[in-house]
Amino acid sequence: MLYGAGSIGRESLGVLQSAGVLVSAFLDAKDLPILDLNGVPILKPDAELLTPAQRQGTTLIVTIFNAYVDMPALHSRLAELGWTQIVPFTAFYEAFAEELGDRYWLTSREFYRPHTVQLASARALLADDKSLAVFDGIMRFRLSGDYETLEKAEPETQYFPHDLPEWKTPIRLIDCGAYDGDTLRQTRILGLPLEAYAAFEPDTLNFSKLACAIHEPAGPIPELAVLWPCGAWSHGCQLRFNSGQGAGSRASTIGETLIQCVSLDEALPAFRPNLIKMDIEGAELAALRGAFRSIRTHRPGLAICLYHEPGHLWQIPQLIASWSLGYRFYLRSHCHNGFDLVLYAIPA
Repeated sequence: MLYGAGSIGRESLGVLQSAGVLVSAFLDAKDLPILDLNGVPILKPDAELLTPAQRQGTTLIVTIFNAYVDMPALHSRLAELGWTQIVPFTAFYEAFAEELGDRYWLTSREFYRPHTVQLASARALLADDKSLAVFDGIMRFRLSGDYETLEKAEPETQYFPHDLPEWKTPIRLIDCGAYDGDTLRQTRILGLPLEAYAAFEPDTLNFSKLACAIHEPAGPIPELAVLWPCGAWSHGCQLRFNSGQGAGSRASTIGETLIQCVSLDEALPAFRPNLIKMDIEGAELAALRGAFRSIRTHRPGLAICLYHEPGHLWQIPQLIASWSLGYRFYLRSHCHNGFDLVLYAIPA
């Protein structure tokens, strides 16, 4: 049986059926509008028709992979319901990594073996014990699949961590991957003075919400506010894009739409940022290269997501460090299961 009847569950069903494995049911605690997936029934994990013998004798694969479910807590709840043969998604993925493909930071554990030198180099850049603990927990998790190895996430402080030096104010923010204006909203909640705001969001549905967010009554519109319906990249170009995925919309070679991309240096030559945030679904490395002139000239604070690609954990801090601009590097985790891992580069 599979626990989780979402997109990962559907993919996992196909993988198992192709391997000749019988899946007798999905389990899902949510109230779903459907009763089956591809003919496989969907049941509640505490359904009375599931006997104690079934709960003890059936392999239950957890087919959930997202930032929002506390996996150790979920495994504990399933055990309390009598399930004894629980397979975490990380273990299932490792057995079928080739069929399921890379997704965000998740890849075959063998991927990391040739990169021990790069990993050690990136770790050595980190400036405090907490960052080192986060890094070590992330690597233990990626190499073992054990969710218990991760440091506690701090979702409420993303991009504005309370235990790091404060960003310079008034803030002049370049918001790459502005989504629906969530980071803009956060500055207002925190009461931070926002002098200038430039946002990049290529998904049309997200951009419409962003355009509304700038006018929300929670805070004044910055003196300079520029919204770009474009992606941030190393240079001006058009890329294929998977749209309509909310916060997960991203550039993809199999995307159904085309988006315009620009470099920050080209689009904002005189903006003078003192903070750049990037949460752009794997485009961070390219976008940083396209912002080199602005970063070198103004040395803004940087809040860059590291979890969208496996190698970004070392590639992004090493790229910024190679510019020799005097940054100090910190790492913080802001969501469950290795998601929302952010590198904070703060000018010394």
